[in-house]
Amino acid sequence: MPTPLPSTVDPHWQRRRWERGTRYYEAHLHQDLWGEWILTRVWGRRGAAQGRVVHRPCASYVEALRDYQLVMVQRGRRGYRVME
Repeated sequence: MPTPLPSTVDPHWQRRRWERGTRYYEAHLHQDLWGEWILTRVWGRRGAAQGRVVHRPCASYVEALRDYQLVMVQRGRRGYRVME
């Protein structure tokens, strides 16, 4: 059995998934290979091959976190439940 690689995930990275009925929505706050902060949003219908992915580069961690928190508020307003 191969030895697991050490975890190098930045503690500032965030990931959240919401669901409502047959719909899902995910938001990922992470860095690219050059250290730039990216907000990635993924949404679609559960069980379907199609969906949508949008990557948004952010100027700083603070801007990226603000946008990530805005997504969290919007999902709650639209009736999505957070999935663990």
